[in-house]
Amino acid sequence: MVGISINFVLLRVYVFITVSVVLCASVFLREPASLNDADGEKDAAARRSARDPRAVPDWRADVRRKALTFGQSEDEINRVQFYLKELKEIAAVKFPHSPYSEKADKDVSQSDTSTQPQSQSLPIDIELNRELKAWSSRRMSDDGASQEEIINPEEHGRHFEGDIVLLPDQAESLLESVAKEGSRRVKRKFIGSKVRRWDPRKPIYYSFDGSHTIREQRVIELALEHWHNITCLNFERRDDEPKGSRIVFTDVDGCASNVGKHPLGEPQFVSLAPECIRLGVIAHEVAHALGFWHEQSRPDRDYYVNVRWENIDRDSTGQFLKEQPIDVDNGGVPYDYGSIMHYRSKAFARYDDLFTLNTFVNDYQRTIGQRDQLSFNDIRLMNVIYCRDTCPRQLPCQRGGYTDPRKCDRCRCPDGFTGMYCEQVMPGYGAECGGRIEVRNSWTRITSPGYPTEFKEGQECSWLLVAPPGYHVQLQFYSEFEMYCKVRHSLCMDYVEIRNSTDFANTGMRYCCYGTPPTPVYSATTDMLVLFRSFYRGGKGFQARVRAVPHSEFVAATRRQRSVPESLAQRESVPKASGTNRSAVQDSSQS
Repeated sequence: MVGISINFVLLRVYVFITVSVVLCASVFLREPASLNDADGEKDAAARRSARDPRAVPDWRADVRRKALTFGQSEDEINRVQFYLKELKEIAAVKFPHSPYSEKADKDVSQSDTSTQPQSQSLPIDIELNRELKAWSSRRMSDDGASQEEIINPEEHGRHFEGDIVLLPDQAESLLESVAKEGSRRVKRKFIGSKVRRWDPRKPIYYSFDGSHTIREQRVIELALEHWHNITCLNFERRDDEPKGSRIVFTDVDGCASNVGKHPLGEPQFVSLAPECIRLGVIAHEVAHALGFWHEQSRPDRDYYVNVRWENIDRDSTGQFLKEQPIDVDNGGVPYDYGSIMHYRSKAFARYDDLFTLNTFVNDYQRTIGQRDQLSFNDIRLMNVIYCRDTCPRQLPCQRGGYTDPRKCDRCRCPDGFTGMYCEQVMPGYGAECGGRIEVRNSWTRITSPGYPTEFKEGQECSWLLVAPPGYHVQLQFYSEFEMYCKVRHSLCMDYVEIRNSTDFANTGMRYCCYGTPPTPVYSATTDMLVLFRSFYRGGKGFQARVRAVPHSEFVAATRRQRSVPESLAQRESVPKASGTNRSAVQDSSQS
């Protein structure tokens, strides 16, 4: 395991860590803009006056000037703007705005009040995980309104897709691919050019340009430490003048980053303004710097989400184009609703209550757009690209797990599973709950801890529901349902997640808010995973009944109401157990 330096007594102020990483735990990345409740306002007010220009070295002032343009010359900036203008014009021709439809938006608004889903999980230190949950919950209670406004602060930037700073060659390649859309089908999420990939055998240097306070620097470093723990990548701080390939953190322009390493080996800038100093947002921007694009830009996205062009702000239509440069790789990892790189449902909307993205399976709607945690597939793709040769052999991992590049003698497991080979169900936390349940024809009941009394903040349960061969699992919620959510952003804060596809590495449907979900859910195989996660506050919780149904009933039910995306479910004459290490490539083969 990877050791981390930590002092829990001083966590609120200093965020230093000393624990070992538990590789099967979920990772919770919500974090406030300041690490200290008492000193937060004072720190924010003094952030400018605390910097004495006379004490800034000449080279740091020069770095700061370069940061204002993200290291680009005036000519490069003009070329990028020219290409983006052309892109915008193409978007206006290809996707003209439809007349405003009150009925359509009324239907979307009604669907928003239903109990829909939200995102996924990853591995890290379990004790740090609990501390960050408790910290975030306190901040949300004290300052819910301000947190509400910055769920996805990177959307508000002036760059491509809000937070991507394109270089001229990237903008030109993007323009050419969009203009010739259909001539090639490249499944993309990660930049494919090896020139823009970092060398995993060497440390990735990073620096600060003097824009951030000590506390902000520590939050940024905690996010880097997180990427270090879950990949083979190593980060090393340098306080000298930035030269060569290096990430330089600044705060010049909201939340923004280049994609991938600078091709000429120059320092590259990642902007993190005060509203971006949250672990999930930082992890998102660092992912861009390491080579990630946005998830909904993949060319296969039309199999998973429907873009509501008529609801998009007229100046933002170009933000929803499918980017298809030929030098991009997705590592065989399927489309991920729960990716930290995915737009939220109402991104770049003309009005706050309009949806710009609808998931084809309605119950995935609240899975998209989260900035709380790197999904398991986010991490898996990063490891496929950078760390595939780290371990001498691959272990027989189960349930969608894979050999951990940080500890080659064990597997990294999806949320809900643990053990050396992901063969065990994760035990309950804060309550005796969860486990493996063999379901039969008669109904079996599962509930949140203490139901119908309220569950407590921080409790977690994981159930693996297993039907006999030739059968599927059916789950039906009933009675009162309550899990904390942000209705305005269509995001779950606490949730019940159901994973019912052929690969448990894929993010499931997340249910939250108020009102009992009316539609039964069916597993694509003999197995279904149910995750109960309460990060922020207690509540009524849920009650559900489960049973095994024959394949014929499953076929009839899913014809009426699809509960698994076509490309995430293998169509088989009879269901097979999903306990083996099924490849993501199989699941995405239809896309």
